[in-house]
Formats: sequence, C-alpha cells, structure tokens
Amino acid sequence: MKKYLLCLAACLIAIGAKAQKIEVVDTDGNGIPYASILTPDADYIGVTNLEGILSDAKGAKDITVSHVAFKTKRVKLDGKDVRITLEEADFSLEEITVEPKPFIYVQTYYRLYIHNEEDGIIYYRAGLTDNCYDPKKKVVTAKTSHISKAKMAIIKAIVGMLGSALDELSQIKAEKVEDRILKKGKLMGMTITDVAPGKKRIDDKWGTLGYITDDKDSGLRRFSYDFHKLFMHYMEAKGMDKELAKKKKRDEKKKNRTETDYSVYQIDENGNYGPEDFVMMEDLTNYDVEEDGKTVHGINGMQVYTIERAYVTKEELKLRKKQNKMKMTLQNIKQFEQKHNIPPLPASVQKAIDGL
Repeated sequence: MKKYLLCLAACLIAIGAKAQKIEVVDTDGNGIPYASILTPDADYIGVTNLEGILSDAKGAKDITVSHVAFKTKRVKLDGKDVRITLEEADFSLEEITVEPKPFIYVQTYYRLYIHNEEDGIIYYRAGLTDNCYDPKKKVVTAKTSHISKAKMAIIKAIVGMLGSALDELSQIKAEKVEDRILKKGKLMGMTITDVAPGKKRIDDKWGTLGYITDDKDSGLRRFSYDFHKLFMHYMEAKGMDKELAKKKKRDEKKKNRTETDYSVYQIDENGNYGPEDFVMMEDLTNYDVEEDGKTVHGINGMQVYTIERAYVTKEELKLRKKQNKMKMTLQNIKQFEQKHNIPPLPASVQKAIDGL
C-alpha cells in the first residue's frame, strides 16, 4: 500500500510539473510566429516558434504577449495549455496614386532595444529614415537620424561603432524578399513551396526555415524565417569552414541563439509589391549567456515601420526631407509613436527605457 501511494504521489507530481503550452494566433486562427512572451515586470519567458507555439510558460501566472504587427495583450494563466488571440495593430497604409513623378519617398520609423534579463533594458535607439526609391534604376538611397540611450557608456560606444549597419536595417530594400531569400539560398537548395491556400513554406536541404503567408482581407504578405539558420547554412554550403567555426565558437558564448526576421508588405490583387509597399519588420535575436555561474537571457530587438510614402519630384523630395525632420528627444519619440499608431512596447519595457 505504501509503495502504491508513493507511486501515485510521483505520478501526481509529474502531472503537476507538465509544461504549460502557449499558442498565439491571429483572429483567423493562424499561428503568430515570433510573439514575445514576458512577465509584466519584463522578465523573459520565451518567443513563439514558426507555428505560433511556446512549449513552456515556465510556471508564469501572469504574462504579456507582444508582437510587432499586433496589439499587446496581458493574460492570466491557470497552469493549463492556453490559446491566445491577438488583434492586428491598426497600421494600414494609404494607397499612393501612380503619377508621372520619378521618385518614391518612403519615411520609416525604427527602434532598437537590447534587453538583458539581469539588468533590464541596457540600450535603446530610435529614429527616422528618409528613403528615396528610384524605380528606373531600382536603387534606394537613405539618410537616418536617431536618438540613443544606454545604461553604460561603453555599450553606447560599442553599438555606435555599428551605426551604419543599424541604419541599413532601418532602410527599405529595392529587392523583393523572396528574391533575396532565393539568391542567398541558391547553394543550399532553397525552395519556396505552396503548402496551403495563401501559405508557402521556405525550405533548404537542412529543413524548414520559415513561411510566407497572404491575408486577402487586409492585402498583406507576411514573411517569417530564421535568419540565423539561413546564414549558418549558407556558410556551410559555401565551404566557409573557418568562418563557420568562428561563428559557432561565438555562438557557444551566446547559447540557444535564434535570429528571426519578420516583415510585412502590402500586395495588390495579383500579389505584386515593391519597396514602396513595405509596411513593417522586426529582427529579433534571443540568446543565453553565462554570468557569475548562472544563465541570463538576452534579447536584441529591431523594429521598423513605414510612416509616409509618396511619388515625388526631386524638388518635392528635398521639401519632404526638410519638413519631416524632428528634434530627437524621448518625449518627441513617444508623441510620434502615438500620432502614427505605432504599437507601444510593453509598459515595463518602456518604463525601463525611460529610466536609462
């Protein structure tokens, strides 16, 4: 009898310790990839996979679910598996009429944050990028202005050295996303395959890297893929053994590293789009590092949103760049986000930024 009770107790403990699954979906029931799951105090729990699933809530009772393209939601958990529906952020772009003007002006707003589980937000950067697209030459030129804050001056200095690379992330690209993916993945046997109405899967010879989904109601195309895997596979296929070994060695210091790309474009009735149809993107890097004998999680997040777009002449382009300048202060940035319906960061994250 005693042995039976012990076995029963062990079973009950095992059942109680079962990981709680979180599934995050949109209003149509489609899984939302790369949704960030945090506690209200901004402690990291995890990020959903390509199917919109986080396998373990890590015992959290209260969570905040946020995503670059959806409204943030706070949810109470009761230990059971849960399905959370997010509403799409009200971020539709007005159509631009094709006129006999040589350039397309696209202004983007971006914000970058570095979050360390031990120290909270340790760096923040935000600003505006004026993009000019020449459809004939298929070239984008851009100029970025920004504000940045950091807890430690050394962090600001290090990230400042990467300024040009960060600016490039905030710029629209002349080349279509599918073309960039296929070009990069030519050596890797990259394919884009229809798997369901409005849904395509991105694969290479190692497996699935991401998905492309179309929403006919909103006229949006979403790209979600694991850039870190894509880059690692590219180096392996290219035979870049020394570079790959260095990359893996660096990744050993940042374990369980993932770097995910998510972007949204407006498409016409035929599924066509151009640089001027860019809506938003997020580059999200997650990793674990060892500090003082314990594992600490880090997140680097880069978000970009289109604010304005128009066909312009060279003179009109100069005028728009002049008119769209803004004094870079945190207060101005907050007001700008509210004016343009940019989804707010979780309150705890914003509070940490304000305290930098």
